[in-house]
Amino acid sequence: MKNVAEVILEALVAWGVQNIYGVTGDAVLSLVDALGKQDKIKYFSTATEQGAAFMANGEARVTGKPGVCLATEGPGALNLVNGVADAYRDGIPLLVITGQVDSGKLFTHTKQYFDQQQLFGLITGSTSLLTRPESVMGTLQAAMEKALGDQVPCHLSIPKDIFSSPVEKYHVEPLHQTKPPGINGELGKALQRLERSQRPLLITGRAALPFQGQVVELARRIGAGIIPAQGAKGLISGNSELFLGGLGEAHIPPILLEADLLLLIGASPYEHQYISLNIPLIQLDTRPQNIAHELQPLAVTGDLAEILQELLTGLTGKKPETSWLTKIRQSHEDYLDMICQDAVLMEEPIPPQRVIALLNELLPTDAIIAVDTGEFMHWFDRGFIPQNQQVIISDYWRCMGGGLPLGLGAKVANNAKKVVVVTGDGGFLMTMQEIITAVRYRLPITVIVFNNRGYLLEKHRMEKLQMKPHGVEDVVPDFAALAQSCYAVGMKVEKPEMLPEMLGAALALDNPVVLDIQVSGRKPMFLKG
Repeated sequence: MKNVAEVILEALVAWGVQNIYGVTGDAVLSLVDALGKQDKIKYFSTATEQGAAFMANGEARVTGKPGVCLATEGPGALNLVNGVADAYRDGIPLLVITGQVDSGKLFTHTKQYFDQQQLFGLITGSTSLLTRPESVMGTLQAAMEKALGDQVPCHLSIPKDIFSSPVEKYHVEPLHQTKPPGINGELGKALQRLERSQRPLLITGRAALPFQGQVVELARRIGAGIIPAQGAKGLISGNSELFLGGLGEAHIPPILLEADLLLLIGASPYEHQYISLNIPLIQLDTRPQNIAHELQPLAVTGDLAEILQELLTGLTGKKPETSWLTKIRQSHEDYLDMICQDAVLMEEPIPPQRVIALLNELLPTDAIIAVDTGEFMHWFDRGFIPQNQQVIISDYWRCMGGGLPLGLGAKVANNAKKVVVVTGDGGFLMTMQEIITAVRYRLPITVIVFNNRGYLLEKHRMEKLQMKPHGVEDVVPDFAALAQSCYAVGMKVEKPEMLPEMLGAALALDNPVVLDIQVSGRKPMFLKG
């Protein structure tokens, strides 16, 4: 007779789960023991629970299927929070399993007990406490179906004694797939606005990525340039004359101020602050909670494929404005010229925009790029010219340190692709221990550290607010030596003339690599006080 832990694994195998990320602890020993006795699901023992949650998050971001993470009771469960909260805010499906104290000690003052449902209820789509072994299949299936159907993390806490309890009768059923909703909102009015517009632009968020062909066709149909948000860089090739670069603190396409209509497809919360209330806005999204109400858009939500098809069908007679298309092409050429000039900057310390410009030349077209949070992110947003790469980034939560474990999870899910992590010294400090996970499981990722020895984004914002910068200095180790001590490859770049060769060498290696680039603290132009 199988116990609860073994039944859980049998069900997860049947539902296509291939990996679980976690840290072993007392309350989950039965599940870890069961993992060790089978070969269908691989268990990745990470350096920290935060790393486990972000690795599951990274896998889910590139597959669209629920990632699974595991932690023990008390502090182990608590350490999952950042990665789970990030998934919750960005609509990423996860199954979060945590151990709990023995069922007879629930709601007492016993060691390592806290009410996990109160905590995880804030950052998941559902949270359940399993108290009867015969309920395991119903509880587990409900969590998985909600995670998949609603694209949210779902949490299940299981007392230590329940994991090892026998299950007399159970049946593993296929997961029931929920169909996406239809169309909600004023689609007719949206169509009318698009027909009347003469100078439209598209801003595309992550939700637009699965519908790349329809989105690009819609842009061509109405004569619009495309500004991909940070998490949707791979939607359109940077060589396309419709591509206008990123939108953020280091770059605002001048043509944006001339538009008479903006079509926002998918949430792009970082870019919202640069959208003027004076320009009419239409927003299309899968989830009503992603609508940027502060921008007063005409909103249409539901099945994006159906919405886009309805717009394309209704716009068959639309003729793009020739003079506006000319202006879009010129804006595209001006943008590429700017990035070409970045590539030949030879200052010391190395300008961050030169690193990005060289990445454009060296990255494989099918690479996955995990972008952490920090000032370097604005230079990436300004200067990265995508081909067909996939960029994963935290849109809402913006947790520093997520880049490395997100990249590791993406690598597990796509071992054949080059995975590059772009991070800063501050962010890398927070999860750098996961380079040990990369070495342990032979995950050959390339970590590029923009090392400016400080929290410069906060420093520059304090200066802009006429504050005296304080608490923004950063004392960091030798990241290259640290990587070597973890049996990874460590490289350091201090001279601008060394950068092309060493960046190319780091990307070519089939090993975990940390490339520590000493960059300048150049302030993004739109942060200047």
